[in-house]
Amino acid sequence: MSEKRPRPATLRFVVPGVLLLLSAAYALLLHHGLGPRPEVPDSALHWWSPRGFLTQALVGSSWETLLGDRGKGIAVFGTPSLLLLIAIWTATRSALARAAAVTTTLAIVFFLYYALGSGNAQLVWNFFHWRWSGTMVAVATVIGCAIASPWLAASWLRLAWHAQLVWFLPIIALVLVIERNITGTDSLLPFAISPWPAVQVFGFEAIGTTLAAELGGVALALLGLYWLRRGLRARGMPVLLAGVALPAGWLALGGDGLLPFRVTQGRLLGAAVACAILLAVAALGVRFDPERLRRRAVNTAAAALLLGLPLFVGQAWARWDYTRTRDVQAQRIIDALRVYYEKGTSYPESLDQLVEAGLLPAIPKPQIGFPFPGSDDNVFTYQGFGTSYLLEFSAPRWVQCAYNPPYLDEDAEAGDGHAPDVAQGGDAPAADGDGDEPDGGAWSCPSKPPELW
Repeated sequence: MSEKRPRPATLRFVVPGVLLLLSAAYALLLHHGLGPRPEVPDSALHWWSPRGFLTQALVGSSWETLLGDRGKGIAVFGTPSLLLLIAIWTATRSALARAAAVTTTLAIVFFLYYALGSGNAQLVWNFFHWRWSGTMVAVATVIGCAIASPWLAASWLRLAWHAQLVWFLPIIALVLVIERNITGTDSLLPFAISPWPAVQVFGFEAIGTTLAAELGGVALALLGLYWLRRGLRARGMPVLLAGVALPAGWLALGGDGLLPFRVTQGRLLGAAVACAILLAVAALGVRFDPERLRRRAVNTAAAALLLGLPLFVGQAWARWDYTRTRDVQAQRIIDALRVYYEKGTSYPESLDQLVEAGLLPAIPKPQIGFPFPGSDDNVFTYQGFGTSYLLEFSAPRWVQCAYNPPYLDEDAEAGDGHAPDVAQGGDAPAADGDGDEPDGGAWSCPSKPPELW
């Protein structure tokens, strides 16, 4: 038998590289050409800012209908990108090149969705300008890497252990920083609203963790198929069924506050069906060969672990931050404010007066994110209004979490005076699930993160 000759370097590197550059250039063309132009002088435009020159050129031409018809526009402008993706996927086995090609194609779809048609989608890009461009690229990168994760994992497994750490540890750190530190508030933007939580909500939580669960289910089911092909039916069949059911199990568990969408029976069934389809594709791709099933199960399990571990840990940590800040740190301030009010019949003008009165040793800070040197933005915001106040903090998925005390009638009796010893850091009772507190006050944010759709 003659040995299989390696492909020429031109086919291995040059052709895929040129195709990838063309795909990136096409994405940049659509971004700059169809994206909304900021209302600033030409001299103030950055190189990354959209210009809208394609939109202006299409107005009055026979192609103008594409600007108002989002579906048709995505089909027409997105087809070249899809063809380039297929060509890149065929021309190279590089996991990084494939991930980049998927990312570029997804970014183009996002650009077209927010640039074409009408309604709120167009307003978002106009409102946030280049920040929304960055948000779309970031979400596309997360989803693109998640889709290509089985190939990325296979390449990662071939590295030495120290190279594996060099690649993986920065990714874990980046995911944890994004999950814990990015909030819905940005004082530099109009109304202080930030677009960056879309990376967490859509890229990480809604799609990333769901794909990780699907991959975990496929890996487990492939192992079951491997055992079945080896004649171990008593072991293989339960594992196969457990693998198909695993994504639905994650949705059921994650629906208790970790996922940003409502988990319905239809979505549970859809997750199981999607896992079965992916399993069929993966098994047919290796023709049900036992040894190749085993290798594919290992690669898919590694993909699920590499993708899911940082996302699940980041979500759980951010949830812990949120709960601790809302129900413990903020509650210490709320209890101290109540005691202050009972002593003087009005709330203080600033939180520092709670320390001066001996009700708190220091003003607690929100337990949101990693503290970075030189940054002092992570604080509770307080406004005193005499017989009422507003206490706020920034949190993931939220613009601001705000608390208002209960309305107190001037003729109402004073409290019983048995407030928690907040000066010693005592934990307060947990809040009700709907945002109302036991004392009658109310949060704008519930005790667990909300379902956004």
